[in-house]
This record gives sequence, structure tokens and C-alpha cells, in this order.
Amino acid sequence: MLRYSFAAISLLSAINISFTEELLVQVLLIICFLASTGIAVIWPDPLPPPPPPDLWSKAPDSKEREMKICSNCGKAVDKKWSMCPYCSKKV
Repeated sequence: MLRYSFAAISLLSAINISFTEELLVQVLLIICFLASTGIAVIWPDPLPPPPPPDLWSKAPDSKEREMKICSNCGKAVDKKWSMCPYCSKKV
């Protein structure tokens, strides 16, 4: 709606430019025309509504992978890995 308001202002200032004979008024109307046209063109569209809260499923309680603890840094590492990604030591 705001975009249409700026477009209407731009149209009205373009019409008024042709009717006035004063140079200062013409300059101000040209500035008004350029500003309102620019705002009408680049004004962003409104944001879409937020998604409903039940859109995503709940995270699982258990982890899907079996983990083991790194003997060097003590962080959990996938059981199939032979090297710890945190400290680069052999598990």
C-alpha cells in the first residue's frame, strides 16, 4: 500500500511540473518526483507471515550414531572414526 502512495505522489508531482512556471517550484517538484519514484520502485515487499510452530518435527531424544570418547581430549567422536576431528589424535 505504501508503494502505491509513493507512486501516486510521483504521478502528482509529474503533473504539477507541467503546470507551474516558477523555476524554484519546478526544481522542488523534480526532486519530489525523483525521490518518490525511487522509493516506489525500491520499497521492499512486506515480509511473509511466520511459519506455524508445528511445522517442524521435534528433535529425537536419542542420537542415531554410536559414539565413543576420545582418549586425548575427552570429546564424543563417531565410533567408526579412527581420528578425532577436535584434536587430530588417533582414537
